[in-house]
Amino acid sequence: MKKRLYILLFASVLFTTGFAQSLQDATRLYRHERYTSAENSLLQLTRQNPQQIEPWYWLVRAELAKNEKDKAVHTLKSIPTQLQGQALYKVLEGSIALENIDTVKALAAFTDALGNAKKKDPAIQLAIAEANIDANKGNLLYAIDLLTEAAKKDKKNPAILIAKGDAFRKLYNGSEAFRNYQDALELDKNDPVVNYKIGKIYQTQNNDAVYTEYYENAIKADPDFAPVYYQLYYANYFKDVNKALEYLQKFIAHSDPDTKNDYLLTDLYFVSKKYTEAIQEAGKIIATEKNHTKPRIYKLLAYSYDALNNNAKAEENLKTYFSNENDSNYSAKDFELMASISEKNNQPADAAIWYEKALQLEKDKTQKTTLVKKLAGFYKSQKQYDKQAYWYEQLYSISPENLSNVDVFNWGVANYNAQQYPMADSVFAIYTNKYPEQSFGYYWRARSNAAIDTAMETGIAIPHYENLIKVGLKDSANKTTRKWLIQAYGYIAAYKVNKEKQFDEALACYDKILQLDPGNTDAEKYKGILEKMAETKPNETPKNK
Repeated sequence: MKKRLYILLFASVLFTTGFAQSLQDATRLYRHERYTSAENSLLQLTRQNPQQIEPWYWLVRAELAKNEKDKAVHTLKSIPTQLQGQALYKVLEGSIALENIDTVKALAAFTDALGNAKKKDPAIQLAIAEANIDANKGNLLYAIDLLTEAAKKDKKNPAILIAKGDAFRKLYNGSEAFRNYQDALELDKNDPVVNYKIGKIYQTQNNDAVYTEYYENAIKADPDFAPVYYQLYYANYFKDVNKALEYLQKFIAHSDPDTKNDYLLTDLYFVSKKYTEAIQEAGKIIATEKNHTKPRIYKLLAYSYDALNNNAKAEENLKTYFSNENDSNYSAKDFELMASISEKNNQPADAAIWYEKALQLEKDKTQKTTLVKKLAGFYKSQKQYDKQAYWYEQLYSISPENLSNVDVFNWGVANYNAQQYPMADSVFAIYTNKYPEQSFGYYWRARSNAAIDTAMETGIAIPHYENLIKVGLKDSANKTTRKWLIQAYGYIAAYKVNKEKQFDEALACYDKILQLDPGNTDAEKYKGILEKMAETKPNETPKNK
């Protein structure tokens, strides 16, 4: 009989020890933010030993941490009646009330849980404080008061100090949060959670060296602590994508399976230009989530396929994105990509529409400028010079001070090619005003006015050719400038002969041409003709009209 009693007592001890260990493992999963794993473990514990309140308490907390309020309410109702008078049950009632933003009911439940002032339990005070810290509308000052009181009775419990630090951090009081975390660290230097939380404070201050040290301490204390890997991934995202990828993979390896992590990994593969891997991960997400896939994954696929020059797949996925995403989430870059795809498909009309959609959506001035230049370049490639000129005019209206000499030049030439000669003259007038030492503006003003005055009736091109000569002679060794000078002298000579009958001045122009180009056959030819005309009419004096 004694032997049987001993075996029963030993079995009871084993059960109690095993239960305690299992509960400890489950709460560790909770602290590691592995809420699904914690939930599964705690569900088993509630089935194995439904008369223990602790598994029920942590189960409801895990469900609330996952934002599964309805499930948490159902679990609360499932707790055996004989446990509903216990303090932790009352804490859960208060937690649910806080989720429903019923602060009066929550406070009543918490007060009931605390009981007589002389018998207040620090563990219950901590539980109530954490409920208020976790809730969106919790009373943080009430939580701090409870934790201050609890710390007087339980001076060696780092969890109380960590919770107090959390409350202050949520109140944006970084210095008090840091002080309480440091006090907790003094009690347990190997606590990964407190090292992690101190690291987060320094991370918000961009103090790389210090937060990295605390994060490394957290990893040394517990290599399975996933949250620290996420922060290191995030910290390296914009600095070193390969290092960020390494930390993200560790975070995923030590976290519960979650499609959110798959999205993060797919995104990082894309950012690090690992497009094939990004496509593979995106495919897994679509296969898993099917109709619940977030539209942006198709957008990421489109950009990845575009980077791999797979135009058909890029178009297919971008169209899927457009058909599933809310209009308000479109970006100018999305339309710009579709414009590029249309260009590659030799669909210029569609490309123009997409570029203009991108421009309508773009708010950034610099990006708008880039898009307008693309539109102008696109219409130039299509030889639609009137539209090219229009978009350069829009560019001028957006940012006149930032137009380069090349922009103004292209704007003017576009008008000239579109046979919009008065506008071309106006644009090149802007050029000559901004860059008076350059020949380009004078040359194209002269050509534009010559195109207006095709019969050389008004001579409106002459002043511009004369200005071209003044500026161009300073750089007559330049091949292009010399060609323009010859053209200017030739035009002036023709005008002097045909309109003004000033043969001597015309002959002087041909001499200038021959000085620049001694072998110029046209100049020699026309000079000879003029000289003969002058010989046949020696007594005739040309008259100005």
